[in-house]
Amino acid sequence: MNVAIVGLGLIGGSIAKSLKGFSDGKTVGIDIDSNVLNMALTDGTIDEGYTDAKAVLAEIDLLILCLYPKANVEFLRDNVNYLKHGIVITDVSGVKDYVMGEVEKFLPPYADFVGGHPMAGREIGGYASSLDTLFCGASYLIVPTEKNKEESIRLVERMARHIGCTRVVRTTREEHDMVIAYTSQLMHVVAVALCNNPILEISENFSAGSLKDCTRVALINEKLWGELFVENSEALEKRISEMQDSLEEIKIALKNKDVCELENIMKNAKERKVKWLME
Repeated sequence: MNVAIVGLGLIGGSIAKSLKGFSDGKTVGIDIDSNVLNMALTDGTIDEGYTDAKAVLAEIDLLILCLYPKANVEFLRDNVNYLKHGIVITDVSGVKDYVMGEVEKFLPPYADFVGGHPMAGREIGGYASSLDTLFCGASYLIVPTEKNKEESIRLVERMARHIGCTRVVRTTREEHDMVIAYTSQLMHVVAVALCNNPILEISENFSAGSLKDCTRVALINEKLWGELFVENSEALEKRISEMQDSLEEIKIALKNKDVCELENIMKNAKERKVKWLME
């Protein structure tokens, strides 16, 4: 089985580095940057590298799309006529309804697209930042449809476990986008909002660590996350409104100097956090 990774950035490069021993065929890298391909060839991450996917797609059995969501769709649309019959395609996009909805419009019946999303990352991107340990212990979300063959889904699940993910979970595109809007996108929104406060500039000697923790993901790739926010805008708007409601409860309790209410709010939050940690 031949595997190709499209886009050897942080995620694509890390997947490629973690795939050793997964396939008895070749591992191919596809990227518009020939320097990145040369790095991956030199360190033995890939067996072959191509800037033009058309030259190799007819040989690929498993295609992993690791570009930005719109770019994943555009790549597949531009190269759909060169796909091998029976190919399994998956992606790593942080939004699923948009990507899968677009792909369904043009994907031929001889190709099987299984949505995927590894829950791992770093603040710094690019192939130079990729790691063969990035996915160790991480979750991997699989978003199948009724059209998918069970063997295709299981192939993506096997790949996810091989690269180090210990929790491989099947979900729907609706559930994925709803929950990711909370667990990932809202966290980035909050970090950005905190860092957009000018008080940050004088806070160096006034934090024991909580500020650093809360703003870690503000070191953000604005092009990627701007796209992700817009493509999942409805769900993210709801999560922001929920956050605003929670903040308003605290604000009202402060205005009323209601210590009991503040204690109840914090106690409920703590109990939820403990339950979440136990699970």
